[in-house]
Amino acid sequence: MALLAATTLGIGQFDRVRAAISSDQHLLGEDDGQSYRLIVQSYASSTVFGDDLPSAHARPLGSVQRAVTAEELAAGVQVDIVQIGEGQNVEAPVVVAWIERGEPDLEFDARRARPTHAAFVGSSSVAEQVADTARVVLKRRGVPTQQAA
Repeated sequence: MALLAATTLGIGQFDRVRAAISSDQHLLGEDDGQSYRLIVQSYASSTVFGDDLPSAHARPLGSVQRAVTAEELAAGVQVDIVQIGEGQNVEAPVVVAWIERGEPDLEFDARRARPTHAAFVGSSSVAEQVADTARVVLKRRGVPTQQAA
């Protein structure tokens, strides 16, 4: 997919970031078979601030969304994020992930999505991880942010 994107769009550089996303099942409450949308985005570390969330106008390097259940999150979900750019990115990316109720139906594979107040959010830098896999634990509610322009 990354090769197709790079050759079709004429973009010179692409990379893959691997992330392992998990959450304590008890945080979600009584699940009753509810489906969740998992959104995972990678950002340049210079756009992520002290609260581990990107600035409201930061542009993700890559993103992915998929349907998950509470049981899958408790066991851990592996995702690969294709990052597309024009130059060699020297800084290790920060992976930001969150879940919200619903199906994976966001446009542009959730590149414009931001966590809502009801979302459970987590983040991790790839530089701090073993085997280049960002380990993200969803453990706190998100804060409302403005949609990127």
